[in-house]
Amino acid sequence: MENLKQIVKTAIKMEKDGIDFYKKAADKSSHPFGKKMFLSFMKDEERHLNVFKEILADLDFSGFEKYFDKTPREEIKTVFDQMRDDVKKKITASSDELEALQIGIKMEEESINFYQNWLKEISSDKEKKLLERLVLEEKEHYKILENTHSLLKDSGKWFLWEEKALINGG
Repeated sequence: MENLKQIVKTAIKMEKDGIDFYKKAADKSSHPFGKKMFLSFMKDEERHLNVFKEILADLDFSGFEKYFDKTPREEIKTVFDQMRDDVKKKITASSDELEALQIGIKMEEESINFYQNWLKEISSDKEKKLLERLVLEEKEHYKILENTHSLLKDSGKWFLWEEKALINGG
C-alpha cells in the first residue's frame, strides 16, 4: 500500500511538471496553433493530476472515467480544424519553440515509460484500465509533438504525409 502511495505521488509530481512545462511553452509560443496545442496538453495534464489527487486520497481507482471524455488527438483535430488556414501558411519556428517540442517529446516518452512500467507491476483491473488510458493519451501527445516538430522543420514534407491523417483522424 505504501509503495502504491509513493507511485501515485510520483505520478502527481510528473503531471505537475507537465502542467508547468506546457504553460511556459504556450506562453512562449509565437504561433497561435502552437499556443493552443500546448494549452490543450496542459489541460490534459491537469485532468491527469486531478485523477491522481483523488486516487491518493483513498487509493481507489474507480470512477476515473469521468475525466476522459475526449482523447488528445480528438482535441487537437478540433484545434487544427479551427486554424487550418493559419497552419497551412509557412511557419518559421524559433529555436526555443523547436527545443520546447523536443523537451515535450522527451517528457511524454518518460511518462509513457513510467506508466507502462507501473502497468507491468499491478494486477488490479481498475488500475490497469486507468494506466492503459494514460499510456494512450501520453502516446498521442508524443505523436502530436513529433508531428508538429516535423511540420516546423519542413512544412512542405509534413503536409505530404501528415495532413490527411490529421484532418481525417486516420
